[in-house]
Amino acid sequence: MKTIHFLLIILLIFCVAFYLSFFETKKNQPPKVPQESELFLLNWEDYLSQEVINEFEKEYKIKVHVDTIESSDEILPLLQSTPSKYDLIIAEDSLIPFLKELNFLGEIDQKSVPNLIYLKEELRTNPYDPFNRFCVPYNQGYTGLIINEKYVQNFDGTRKVLFDKNYQGKISMPNMPEEILINALFYLGYPINLPSKEQAEKALELIKKQKELGALWQDPTEQREVLVKEKAWVAYIYSSEFLPIKDLNPNLKFFPLKEGVLLWTDNWCLLADAPHKKAAHLFLNFILDPKINAKNAQDIGISPVVKVAEQFLPDEFRENLKIISFLDKDTLEKSQYFLTKNRPEMREILSEVAKELGL
Repeated sequence: MKTIHFLLIILLIFCVAFYLSFFETKKNQPPKVPQESELFLLNWEDYLSQEVINEFEKEYKIKVHVDTIESSDEILPLLQSTPSKYDLIIAEDSLIPFLKELNFLGEIDQKSVPNLIYLKEELRTNPYDPFNRFCVPYNQGYTGLIINEKYVQNFDGTRKVLFDKNYQGKISMPNMPEEILINALFYLGYPINLPSKEQAEKALELIKKQKELGALWQDPTEQREVLVKEKAWVAYIYSSEFLPIKDLNPNLKFFPLKEGVLLWTDNWCLLADAPHKKAAHLFLNFILDPKINAKNAQDIGISPVVKVAEQFLPDEFRENLKIISFLDKDTLEKSQYFLTKNRPEMREILSEVAKELGL
């Protein structure tokens, strides 16, 4: 009997000690972070699947707000005027070093984005953001050419067609000074990152001649529209713009260019003053899920950045991807990234281009 009483006393003491210890532990833990209910994105128009947005909202009970831009030149003024409005922005590779320098980007907590392991290896060691400290690659491509074969015959695979008076008023160009300048430099056989003053002047002269041909300076949405409606027969355009219109006009064909092409990668970048960092990390991880990445790629017509995503794509779409991703060895060797956009001497040249074209 005494033994039972003794054991009961020991058990009671243990329970009290455990309760006090548990209470003290709970008291010292940081308060639980409340679930964030909103996410604010800055993106190009039609550059994210609405169905993917809907799935994210349903799964995490987070409302996604998307503002769009027509030119990446809009990004810096927006960040300067409202630095704490957006959580994630789409930014091309050439802009990221500049945004880092100005301290606009926040470092990604990679433990909160475990799906980074699925990212293609070459995109994890890129030169503008090694090991994805601030940004997650979203789409990789290049700037090529769409022609309407009903009106353009004997295309030789070069940029000559973009300066041909036979297509006066029927040539569409991106409304981006750097794309216009790079196109001229490629055509002239000059380096795109460090042209001399004389080379830059000759490129500007060529751009002026293109202006005289009545070239259209347009955002991607406008470019797609004029191509489908055959108001333009030739367009210097991002590879990601072709698949969405491929079946709307069977006369349209996409080509790389023999002089070499501008390679680029668009990225989701976390902002330093993002008001919803937890939601932002959830979104980054979500968009890198192989099935979601495949779904988004198919819906908007881009190449997936996840290495196993293609197994979730239908055969026809995988075949279409070959049209916009193929670069033969010779063209690839001539192709380059544009990494000097924000150097003072390059900004001066780009300013001249923008001034000449009224951009």
